[in-house]
Amino acid sequence: MKKTLLSIFSIVTLVMGVSSCNKDAKEENIGFTASMEACVDQESKTVLDGVHVNWVANDQIIIYGSEGSGIFTAVPHTDNPTIADLTNGTANPGSAKYYAFYPVEIARGPRQFTQNAVQTSEDGSLTEFPMYAESDERNIAFKNIFGALKINLQSANLPAVKAIEITVSEDIRNKDLNGDYTIRQYGVSPTIRLDANGSKTTRLEMTTAQDITNGHDFYIAMPHGSYVGLQIRVYDEMDNLIATKTLKADRSLYIGRSQVTNINLSL
Repeated sequence: MKKTLLSIFSIVTLVMGVSSCNKDAKEENIGFTASMEACVDQESKTVLDGVHVNWVANDQIIIYGSEGSGIFTAVPHTDNPTIADLTNGTANPGSAKYYAFYPVEIARGPRQFTQNAVQTSEDGSLTEFPMYAESDERNIAFKNIFGALKINLQSANLPAVKAIEITVSEDIRNKDLNGDYTIRQYGVSPTIRLDANGSKTTRLEMTTAQDITNGHDFYIAMPHGSYVGLQIRVYDEMDNLIATKTLKADRSLYIGRSQVTNINLSL
């Protein structure tokens, strides 16, 4: 994601440059703000490192309204980057009720989204954490849809890590890790329903292989729930399998919505 902040001057220039015939439509696209929900760890402390807890300039959000949808760009507040103004809408979504997703790539409709089986990150941090919001106003308060598994890997002997796969048991008690979902309920805690294309394997791929000699944290977004038979596979830059760890069959792993669950592995 680019981190170039739009200056006040550029925003003013953009607005003034709109022709009079488009003025009303453009004004309808300006005025949204977006806030985000913090993630907490297992001790209910706010997670700051490795998790997308602040808006970054040029983050893109899709908003659905009465007349369709529009994609908006985030301009974070300098004094509080958990809040952003949303500008440069590609289309006017119309009036409320509004439905919004971040990132835009996951959205399939006002309450439908897809969580892909492959998550990407530059260094293992959580950059594709899905968020959703419903609002009767232009203040859009996003909530996290999933929780996250933080895997700390450490080894003095293994090469740099380029990818991690996690697979859960086929046991009927397990939920799938990804697929096509519908938001069932928003409220205090969004709930979801898997509609199709569920999979019990999720892969995290890094654009830059990460050295784990002194330990390194890798974050993977997962739906809320308890999982058993979890297997973790680690791959190097040539996509060679270099390590496998399997949790005991009678041990369950709990992932809470908007929470980070930790696993430490010395390989």
